[in-house]
Amino acid sequence: MGILGTLFIIFFVVPFLWGLLQGVIKAIFEISLEMISEFGLLYIIFFIAFLPFRVLNWLQRFAHKPWQVFMKYPPSSGSRDFWRVVDVIVRIPLYVVMTPLRFVNAVAFNLVLRPLYEFWNYLSEVFVPSDYEEGDRNFGDWLILLPVRILKYPVYHGLLTVIECVFYTVFDTIFPTVTMYHGTSHEAADAIVQSPTRTPFNREVATRLHGVWNVGGGNYAGDGIYFAPRTSTAMHYARSNRYPVVIICRVTFGRILPLSLSPGYVYNSAGYPAAHNVTSYGLKNGYKAIEWWRKDRGWWEYCLLDWQNKYNESWRIRPIMVLDPQSYFFKRTDGGSRHWLFDKMILKDLKTTLLG
Repeated sequence: MGILGTLFIIFFVVPFLWGLLQGVIKAIFEISLEMISEFGLLYIIFFIAFLPFRVLNWLQRFAHKPWQVFMKYPPSSGSRDFWRVVDVIVRIPLYVVMTPLRFVNAVAFNLVLRPLYEFWNYLSEVFVPSDYEEGDRNFGDWLILLPVRILKYPVYHGLLTVIECVFYTVFDTIFPTVTMYHGTSHEAADAIVQSPTRTPFNREVATRLHGVWNVGGGNYAGDGIYFAPRTSTAMHYARSNRYPVVIICRVTFGRILPLSLSPGYVYNSAGYPAAHNVTSYGLKNGYKAIEWWRKDRGWWEYCLLDWQNKYNESWRIRPIMVLDPQSYFFKRTDGGSRHWLFDKMILKDLKTTLLG
């Protein structure tokens, strides 16, 4: 073979074959996921595997406040003080008794579901990188940078995730924390959950709105971030978006105000946009969150109060995973989720809350 033939093979044939192989690998990986999701197999597996965790989470919510069913509506004026005492004092022995259940839930969500989701994201970055600088567009770069991606994602970020999850397991055992659902759009979920430095798109457009929870519109039960104990409730609010998703979160509410035990003028202001009376009353009396039975819909909602949009001491809200109801599977988070524990803002919020 002549020199020209050799050069032709080196500079044209080999790159073409490498590009073709890269396309085949990506196609197999992506089409396989699409087919599995299309048949709903992953959704069925996830639903069955997740069911015990959902039951345990419901049991924790119920056991820590079994009288909640009697607090949907304002009680008579004579019994309001009684229920206030019950809501505060009776919780103390229940807190002690329910410690094992808090630990089990902390392990299930922080050491099982969260790592599974994150390592799924990390393996996706290894085989189908989202960053063109890490081999997204060129098979040569893809192959050369394969060891780099392995070290960066499953090893380095995987280690940080494990450390983070262990910390939160201990934290959730001590501080009452429950799993809640937040309905939103694909774009908002990415802005909230993604690390703003690990993908080229975020590096170019990252703003102060990335990586934080921001107060939206409506605020029917106070100004803040809203969560639901049921996925169907979260989906109700997510459906207003073109591409709805549900973020599964671990939420440490702190002191919760049952709206039914608030003064009449506060309770009656709920259910209307911009319920500032609820916000001001709650914050004035040292409450961190609002618990509201929405009687027109027949479900519970929780509002983590945030009067001035200060991102709500965001250590209180820790995303576990993002569900895409349209594909019946996890929504991939390009680059993996943000490490909330190692964020300066969150560490500052945590220190302020714990130490004053």
